Amino acid sequence: MIGHLVAMLVSAVAFFGAILLYGAFSPRRLKGWKFWLCFAVYCALMEGAGPLANGLYSACGILGGGVGRQTLYNVTRYLLLYVLLFRERSMVYLSTTVIFYSWICCIENLVVGATLILQADAVRLAVQNSEKSWLFWINQLLVLCGCAAIRKAHPYQPQTNGSQNRFAISAIISLVSMAMTARLQNGYYQGEIDGAFLFYFAAVLLFSDVMTFVLIVWNEKDERLKGENLTLTARARTQAESIEALSASYTAQRKLTHDFNAHLATLSSYLDNGQIKDAQDYMATLQEQQTDRILIANTRNSTIDALLNQKAQVAKKNNIDIRFKVNDLSGIQVAPIDLVIIIGNLLDNAIEACVKLPAGEREIYAQLLLEDTLFLSFRNTSLPVEIINGYIATTKKPPDLHGFGLQNVKTALKKYDSFYDMAYEDGYFAFTIEMENDSPSATKNSFFAT
Repeated sequence: MIGHLVAMLVSAVAFFGAILLYGAFSPRRLKGWKFWLCFAVYCALMEGAGPLANGLYSACGILGGGVGRQTLYNVTRYLLLYVLLFRERSMVYLSTTVIFYSWICCIENLVVGATLILQADAVRLAVQNSEKSWLFWINQLLVLCGCAAIRKAHPYQPQTNGSQNRFAISAIISLVSMAMTARLQNGYYQGEIDGAFLFYFAAVLLFSDVMTFVLIVWNEKDERLKGENLTLTARARTQAESIEALSASYTAQRKLTHDFNAHLATLSSYLDNGQIKDAQDYMATLQEQQTDRILIANTRNSTIDALLNQKAQVAKKNNIDIRFKVNDLSGIQVAPIDLVIIIGNLLDNAIEACVKLPAGEREIYAQLLLEDTLFLSFRNTSLPVEIINGYIATTKKPPDLHGFGLQNVKTALKKYDSFYDMAYEDGYFAFTIEMENDSPSATKNSFFAT
């Protein structure tokens, strides 16, 4: 019984290091205690999985060598842990797992090599006793410290669709490192290399593995800076559009004020002279001619009104037929900044898609309705687009602002109990959202709560 508990503890320590690293790059599937319950169950199941895996490998004739079989088994269980507890794409799943296990192997060889130089007999005894030895726990402690350092220095942040490519080169480097590490282990067990060679070569391989993380973070930072630059460019454009829309509204208001005074003078003259019929006819003519409105959309929510009318001005400037269906949105509790991000980005994307079409084919239809929930729908004509796993595929390198805008929308929606869907059909792209009318959830910074 005690032996099983010790073995389970050993697995838990190794897996805990893995989830520290995985959490730096991927979001969890579950939150809080549910995540940790699944983690504990997985550790318990994996404690008895070794003999079963070896039997399957033998039956299938997979990797007859001990080191190769052990490598396959360990990579498989770390990969399965990643898939079960975190949400990611296949390239990131495989690459991160390979990098992590390569790191474990390099640290193990480094520690063995260092201690062989100092005290060879004690190390050989420790290696023979494996998980019961002090050498094993030194390895685990170093792995945990390394993973914790990466997690602290690199907290998870959502990335755009192209971000998974940053793992490809790093995974190739780690695969080479794993192959060389396996060769080192075989050489040590067969007495072909000594402790000094094992130590120095393992140090070189570990350095290469550390540099793979540096490469990932550097590529990610470069991608984020490009996204921020595009966002700042869009913000400057939006401010210019706001000024232009405000100027147009002010000009229209001045014109209406001037015309209003003239109309009052004319009506007053008719009434003073007792020309009631002429006054009535003049008023009817004014009502027929008054077709333009300063406010294209009136929702009784100042933030949304300003945003919709600003985007409508931009759409009309680009010969886009834009229409709104709204109701009273004065009771919206969604944070104004999130409303601007969600509605503004989706309308920007719709305008961007429409301007690529001939002038007579440009249409945008937006619905913003508040009942029991907040319903938002944006439908626009568009060139054909391909939607893969919730992302719009693009061949642009780097991705344009459209990709970052959608990512910002999704990030804002995660704060609320919301559902969204996007689709392309018969020449129209549609993005639909249904969300609870509530304030954003409090951000939880605790590691165990995330």
